[in-house]
Amino acid sequence: MDIIKDKNSKVSFIGISLGGLSTIESAVAVIDNNMHVIMLDKLFSMSDVNYFLDNFAGKQNAVIMVSIPENEVMLSHKWKYNSRTYDLVNFDKKMINREDWTNRFSSRGSEYFKELSSKGIDIFRFDTDNMKKVMGNCYAFRDRTPIDCKALQDTLRIKYNMRELPVNMLPVAQLEAILGAVLAQMTAMGSKDFECKVIGEFEGLKTIGI
Repeated sequence: MDIIKDKNSKVSFIGISLGGLSTIESAVAVIDNNMHVIMLDKLFSMSDVNYFLDNFAGKQNAVIMVSIPENEVMLSHKWKYNSRTYDLVNFDKKMINREDWTNRFSSRGSEYFKELSSKGIDIFRFDTDNMKKVMGNCYAFRDRTPIDCKALQDTLRIKYNMRELPVNMLPVAQLEAILGAVLAQMTAMGSKDFECKVIGEFEGLKTIGI
């Protein structure tokens, strides 16, 4: 079953790398059918994201991919573990799940994205780790380190012929936004190397992966 019904009407492909918090940089990338970068910009607050999408003239003729941000308050570091008491969350009334700190992913902006989907906009979610694996990024590189970003940018420039990308390193949020835009283009136009498919659902929207 086709993920996108009216593929012939799609002329622009938008990727949004969404940070888990407003203090973490987000970004947007727009590419065309030939994977030429049309726009690349930074975003921060959800107001910036809403403003961009509300004022993007070609939403009906676009495919939008929004990354699933990690929950920054999750117990993912040693000091966070040590700061909590070791009680079962579901059975201890004193253990309050404030700010969803037990969830791996953040639901930031989900209501707004579902609202766009209800208006007939082709908007989906994607996992940046899934796309990095497809691009052949080595797991020996620590995530979001300079060498990880450089390898990803070189792959986009050489393998996908994105000559618009500069030689100097782009911010990681912009690179991840380009990954989303590339996935949006592959989902709509097809790819001879990869099969784009629904790999799950997050906050009411389909999650697309390869």
